[in-house]
Amino acid sequence: MNNSIDFDKIYSAIERVVSHSNFYFQSLSIITCLALAFFSYKLVRSYIFPKLASRALKKNADLNLLVNRYFLPLLYPLMAILFLAIGLSIYEELFSEILIFSTTLQLTMLFIFLRFLRISSNNNFIANAAGIFLFPALLLDVFGLLDPTINYLDQYALDLGTFRLSLYLIIKGFTVLLLVFWLSGLVSKKSKSFIESSKTIKSGTKIIIVKFIDIFIYSMVGLTILKTFGVDMTALAVIGGAIGVGIGFGLQKIASNFISGIILLFERSVEVGDVVEIDRGDIFGTIKYFGGRYTLVEAFDGKEVMIPNEDFIIGKVTNWTFSNNRVRIEIPVGISYSSDLHIAKKIMLDAANNHERCLGYPSAECYVTAFGESSIDLLLHFWVSDIMEGRLSPKSEVMIEVWEKFKENNIIIPFPQREVKMI
Repeated sequence: MNNSIDFDKIYSAIERVVSHSNFYFQSLSIITCLALAFFSYKLVRSYIFPKLASRALKKNADLNLLVNRYFLPLLYPLMAILFLAIGLSIYEELFSEILIFSTTLQLTMLFIFLRFLRISSNNNFIANAAGIFLFPALLLDVFGLLDPTINYLDQYALDLGTFRLSLYLIIKGFTVLLLVFWLSGLVSKKSKSFIESSKTIKSGTKIIIVKFIDIFIYSMVGLTILKTFGVDMTALAVIGGAIGVGIGFGLQKIASNFISGIILLFERSVEVGDVVEIDRGDIFGTIKYFGGRYTLVEAFDGKEVMIPNEDFIIGKVTNWTFSNNRVRIEIPVGISYSSDLHIAKKIMLDAANNHERCLGYPSAECYVTAFGESSIDLLLHFWVSDIMEGRLSPKSEVMIEVWEKFKENNIIIPFPQREVKMI
């Protein structure tokens, strides 16, 4: 099989097109279509679009952004494609030679694709690199030389066992990977942005959806890469078996934490923003992030603690904000036997009820809990509205108020007194 490129075919094809009797008529028809597209673009941009913008777009910020970023920059190429397609369908009925017409239409479609790449990715490299490979491929296809060129490039190859890496495969792989990474990045970015901005989806559900989007996109990218380079997909069964054995022996904790994270997201026993207490109060803070392996808890002293997801499943976790944000504060106080018990209870209840953060329901309560060796033990309970605002501050302020009122009413808080006798 002859894999060399016959450049004479290119010259003969160009000569045949240029010397054809309807070459200039084809060119004039294309110019007419492009001119009509330009006037239509000006009409829409100057008269129709301002009316739409004043009515519909001002009411919808997302639609306004979509139109200004994507639709308007691509409006003229879209108009050109529309008029070229109409012109081609009419011209094809009248003449047999349509190479210039069809080539112009294909080049315009390629231009609008590259333009969309540049706008959506905010990166000229992706559009330029794609254009370097797609534009020559389009021209070769027009002249019927794409297959010979592919065969010619496929001759230069490196055999690695059963795997064959040719120059054509490298060019094809680079182009496909470029477009796949652009498309996956665009889908991931736009879908995550839409989900995060949604006010109807709960925060825990948002995290679940985002993680499944990541898993799906990474899986599709991986399969596309393997398929592009001709990797036998049956080899994945062997790889999957090896991974299974690895998980069974060496990756138990990683797999356990990953599965525990998925359970937490679906179960929603703890969510981002919840105040949790772990290890009997050694870790006390707010959940800031759920990861595949760990959960990030920001303690109230500023420390950021990364806790394995498994600890939330098998350990005891106190979620202070699971169903509501209110919290009960307990203040134990001991008074002397000579003090008036009823006045002491009234002072403690008034101090709690007068605090601005104390809730009316459940109401504050004060109990006599024990008759101790040197004091009568009392316990004050009262509820505050939001643990996110702290619980030590209201506790401290109520205790100061109780202390001051006790002194004014001669309520004595006994303390141990010891004597040392020198013999």
